[in-house]
Amino acid sequence: MRQITPRRGRPPSITRERIVGRALEVLDEQGTDGLTMKALAADLGVTTMALYRHVDDRETLLALALDAIAEPFAAIDFPDEPRACIDLAMTTLYDSLTAHPWVPEALIRPQRIGRGALLLTDAVMGAAYRLTGDRGTALAAYRALWSLTLGSVLSHLRQRAEGTPLTHERMDEIVGTMPPDAVPNLRASAELDAAPATADEFAASLAALMTGLFGPEGPWNS
Repeated sequence: MRQITPRRGRPPSITRERIVGRALEVLDEQGTDGLTMKALAADLGVTTMALYRHVDDRETLLALALDAIAEPFAAIDFPDEPRACIDLAMTTLYDSLTAHPWVPEALIRPQRIGRGALLLTDAVMGAAYRLTGDRGTALAAYRALWSLTLGSVLSHLRQRAEGTPLTHERMDEIVGTMPPDAVPNLRASAELDAAPATADEFAASLAALMTGLFGPEGPWNS
């Protein structure tokens, strides 16, 4: 009897990897408002239904894009020395967030946390625990480190978007309407704030925060 070879269906015209890759490009170029399933499908030359065969919805696609950014974190070889571990983790996070301006907004949405993000968080918490010896204190330290990093990223991105330093014209206008002795500390720091935020400035802030959280550098016990 002659063997019948099954007919092969048409090869898939799209993959999840390609969808996420192009979504990342759109997000970096246009932000979260520029990403729609319909527009992305047209850009990829497929139907919207073809996207839904690989991605449940737009929120899932945003989560997958976040995961793609965080996945390289899983390959980081974190140093054993706790402060060096924290410095590497938070600097990597800062660099990643400033490279993708849409991420801070996306982080407030419902999301699925990726493996890379979990491993980075675990490394920081572990390093903080080795420095403090207390899980609660380590968690509080992680939250402070995350707050500093996100705040620095938002400041960096705002300045990039507006093209102005922190002491922008609106702030000067408001301060100018106040009595001369009002907000003396803000006035005294105005010249320092005039410089745009940089990675070096973040590094200095991170070092200062670690000193405040863990004390001066010294021997540690693993």
